[in-house]
Amino acid sequence: MKTNALPSPSWWHQPTPQIAPLDALRITADHLESGKAVPAPAARLVAAALRQYLAGEIDITRNLGLRPPRGKQHILSRERREQRDAHIRAIYDHQAGDGRTDRARRVAALLASNEPAHEITEADVMGHLLALQREHGGDLPRSWEHILRVVNRTGQ
Repeated sequence: MKTNALPSPSWWHQPTPQIAPLDALRITADHLESGKAVPAPAARLVAAALRQYLAGEIDITRNLGLRPPRGKQHILSRERREQRDAHIRAIYDHQAGDGRTDRARRVAALLASNEPAHEITEADVMGHLLALQREHGGDLPRSWEHILRVVNRTGQ
């Protein structure tokens, strides 16, 4: 017995790719700034959030799916802190010295200084220090104890 079986419909139906809300927002911003068309998955997510906003649901963070759970830090804050701490660890690792406390004190002195770090000659340390000052400004640890806590978070 011969049957006329139809091909599986999966060849014509492609599931909509899932995209994280923060990624959708970043992609949308990048594409809008460069004048390019926003990819459909990102555009749909952001457009739905904007439609909710226009309908009176003015919590755009919730509309975008970016509201952190109660008591949790926002992902952007965590990412920013991780980037800051990576720069601090790099400066700490480039410091010469015998003890951890001495190295931490030198890093704290560099971060506490309001003067540009022109006296530092090592290019890696200078790059990290300038990035910290540019990106984080006043949100930098000023004590050697805080530097050690940052460095210890990675088990170093």
